[in-house]
Amino acid sequence: MSTENKQPRNAGVRQNRNSVAVNERSAFDNLGLTKRNAEYMYRFNKALESTKLAPEKKAAAVQAMVDELVEGQKSGKTAKNLYGSIEDRVKFVVDGPQKEVATFGAPNYWPNMIYNALTFFMIFNLMFGIMYLFSPKLMQTSSPVGITAILISALVAGFILPIMPRLFDPKIKHKYNGWIRVTLVVLGFLVWMAMFYVAQLLPRVVNPVLMPWPSIIVGLLSMAGMFWMRRRYPIRGGFFG
Repeated sequence: MSTENKQPRNAGVRQNRNSVAVNERSAFDNLGLTKRNAEYMYRFNKALESTKLAPEKKAAAVQAMVDELVEGQKSGKTAKNLYGSIEDRVKFVVDGPQKEVATFGAPNYWPNMIYNALTFFMIFNLMFGIMYLFSPKLMQTSSPVGITAILISALVAGFILPIMPRLFDPKIKHKYNGWIRVTLVVLGFLVWMAMFYVAQLLPRVVNPVLMPWPSIIVGLLSMAGMFWMRRRYPIRGGFFG
């Protein structure tokens, strides 16, 4: 067999791919863009294709940027100046602009706070009520948790938990970097545990231990309150979400 016309097995496929890439690149050269801006738009378009954004939104974003660049070039503006890095621009187009949202007192903070507090109040009351119902001796041999300690723990958890999603929401413009936000989460957890421990040290007069059935009933009432809150307000996450 002659070796003169022998080619790599995938040479034709690679050649076709290269042709497609050249055609896609030249498409932006014919839109009135400078060479640098055309290169930016080509790379941006390729990066945007790998996202799950709807095709019509991708096309609209590219067209809007091209129109803005053609106009901006008249005053010397470049794609890099207008949009930053390609990664940042893709994130902006896909996720939308970052918004400044208050950590405390943000929209729906208080309904979420009450919902999360009810959640933990329900969990602890049902857990201890059922545990003491089937193992009554634990109320004498262990250190049973009083209702005031459960309430304080639930309230602290209620205050902290609605903040967590906002601390790591990519659509929110954060004041602090990631490490500081992680530290705040750890500190919040430590405060929660400390408050629970201190509340458990309160005398039984102000921190009574409920008997099993009253504890279970309180837990079920808390669950009913949770369902009502979820039906009444837009709750983010949480149980039964």
